[in-house]
Amino acid sequence: MGNPFDIQYIEEIGQQTSGILDCGPFVAACAEYLSDGLQVPNDRLDAELLRKRYAALLWKYREAKAQKPYTSDIKDPRRPKPNFIAPDEEQLIHID
Repeated sequence: MGNPFDIQYIEEIGQQTSGILDCGPFVAACAEYLSDGLQVPNDRLDAELLRKRYAALLWKYREAKAQKPYTSDIKDPRRPKPNFIAPDEEQLIHID
């Protein structure tokens, strides 16, 4: 079995332009391409177009959700918080 932390460098992959520190749209676009089984394009991804596209998708989702009678997507009941009991001083191991 190989080292799970080996780094694989990929040449000629889509890059964001220098000076832009917001990588969120690029990560979302790459994830979308990969989840659809598509190759991530090698040319530059248009950051402004990506932002507008994802903003429109979020707006559409918000509008659709506002039409629903529920207030949350979470259907699971709340889980009780685990009870934490601090161990006795005798049970602690001190490392110097």
